Amino acid sequence: MKYVKLANYILSAVCIAGLTACSGDSSEDDLGQTPVPTAVPQINPATAFSGALAQVNQAKASRYIKNGIYSSIAQYAYQTAYPSAPAETLKDNFSTTNTQESGVDEADRLEYNGDTLYLAAFAEWRNEANYPAHVRVLQRNTDYSLTQVAELPLSQENANIDGIYLNDDRLAVLSSEGYRYTFDTLMAGSWDTFENKFTVDLYNTREVSSPVLLNNMQFDGSLLSSRRIGDALYLVSSFTAHVEGLNLNASTDAEFLANYRKIVATSDDELMPKVYVDGQAKALFSAEDCVIPAQASDKDGYAQLLSVIKINLLVPTEIVASCVSAMADMMYMSADSLYLGAAVNEQTALHKIGLQGAVPSYQASGLLNGVVGWQSQRELKLSEQNGFLRVVTTDYSAQSPVHHLSVLTQNGNELQVVASLPNKDQPEAIGKPGEEIYAVRFMGDKAYIVTFERIDPLYVIDLSDPYTPIVAGALEIPGFSSYLFPMDNNYLLGVGQHVNARNIPDRGAVADEPVTQEGMKISLFDVNDPANPIEINNIVMAQAYTPVEYDYRALSALNINGAYQLAMPVEQWGQNEDEFGTWWNQSSLLLLQVDTNSAQSMLIQNSQVQVPNSSDYYVYGGDDRSVIHGEHVFYIHGNQVWHSLWNDELKPAGPY
Repeated sequence: MKYVKLANYILSAVCIAGLTACSGDSSEDDLGQTPVPTAVPQINPATAFSGALAQVNQAKASRYIKNGIYSSIAQYAYQTAYPSAPAETLKDNFSTTNTQESGVDEADRLEYNGDTLYLAAFAEWRNEANYPAHVRVLQRNTDYSLTQVAELPLSQENANIDGIYLNDDRLAVLSSEGYRYTFDTLMAGSWDTFENKFTVDLYNTREVSSPVLLNNMQFDGSLLSSRRIGDALYLVSSFTAHVEGLNLNASTDAEFLANYRKIVATSDDELMPKVYVDGQAKALFSAEDCVIPAQASDKDGYAQLLSVIKINLLVPTEIVASCVSAMADMMYMSADSLYLGAAVNEQTALHKIGLQGAVPSYQASGLLNGVVGWQSQRELKLSEQNGFLRVVTTDYSAQSPVHHLSVLTQNGNELQVVASLPNKDQPEAIGKPGEEIYAVRFMGDKAYIVTFERIDPLYVIDLSDPYTPIVAGALEIPGFSSYLFPMDNNYLLGVGQHVNARNIPDRGAVADEPVTQEGMKISLFDVNDPANPIEINNIVMAQAYTPVEYDYRALSALNINGAYQLAMPVEQWGQNEDEFGTWWNQSSLLLLQVDTNSAQSMLIQNSQVQVPNSSDYYVYGGDDRSVIHGEHVFYIHGNQVWHSLWNDELKPAGPY
């Protein structure tokens, strides 16, 4: 990064906006007038702090945010110049969105209430015509065929749908224009020249054929994630103020100074995100409402503001929000708390936001050894139960990755680590040397961790005493699971990839060829005896994968008193034996069943629903979804819906 010069002038520079002390003590704030600075300040690069956050006075919060905007622009100029637990208990016999936590709903492209199916249809280009994204409303007929009764356009014509929520007769449609930011992309760059906005359209769906738009809510910033608990919709977004007239190609001291003067002269109100309800603007919060790192000095800053927004779906004019000005590249949410996390020098800084009050509020911070990492579905590496947060991290500072499981609880404004693995009493490592973590799932007072390099060890960790976790047992099998689905009666479904067992050397031998992935593998594990987990059986499909491996929402599960019906989309591919050697791909929906009450529970492949591609171009299977309704199955491929019977090998009906 290019540093701007003459740090000794920073005090006078920030004083022009009344942001810091002018008496020589930078720890105090003084709003008195001072001379206009004649040199460029030196602001530290944005960094993630390991300590607590704090609500400070408006002057200090304003300085931190404005320093961050300036630092981001200086970096930008330099870079451009120099190249869960199982789903909720079902009241009806149809499946709902597969979520991490029971009672915490997650946005998806599909909602179904037993009578009506709502589908977020992606924008398409067909027959030289553009069809913008919209929501299809399809009514179920008595024979389980579907009839489209309504189509809901987006309020922003060129937007894309980020997900939908259905809560009784309230349908919330989340959409964004332009580039979609998530927590996975947040750390790529903290400053954006575009004035991003995202939208929530809230409908009353009591009259299914004619839904009524209740509110159009547009928010400044980029939507990072969302959840729903009961009637409350929670949104987490990122906002960086757009200051007009800045020179993004600044290279001289005079140009940097001009940028800094323009930023500090901008009013705080102009730097805060707003919500626009039916076109009427309202500030989400003020600068003094923001919490910032307590360790931050007057030379520190961060441009982004993270907003935790709560909307009452029954009274949508009730919109409240809290502000966090601190780095975060991941989020986990339980029924009680929301956690933001960021990597800090091979450690993870965590910030807890409480959800119990009228407004989400900052509670505490903590620091863990290792980082959550990017392998697998990383939010599943966190779980909160009975006030204890359990987290799996990896330390990459050594030659071989070292994995940790930590247990934290809140003490004042600190998240304290009360136990961890490995430890002096339990020194056994989680995983063998060189193995990465491929899947984590918490199930009550147990944690299941899959590591992999050449074989798949499944570790069972007992957390019944949160202060004394122990590795209860392990199982080694070829292949690996990328996603673990907990089931009744201590069974576990693993979804991942099979590997060539011939390439796995005997214990102590040196491998002479790489292990190759040979197709999708689904395993049923019996974990009734934690010390001796068992793989009961598995199903392998060559040259195939399922999106469930990296997006658990693609799995549909209907649990009727321990008897499971499961559906997951599958993509298979191969090469034709013709002179051209052309490749083919086939999309399908795999139907499975498991009776966990049986004395001889088995994973059974029921059937495979195959449909033709919905158009002349490739349809991404990662967005495929399904609904199981008793003996009926709806398979969503692209923007089309197909209907099949559970035990029917005939061609499915549709598309609808």
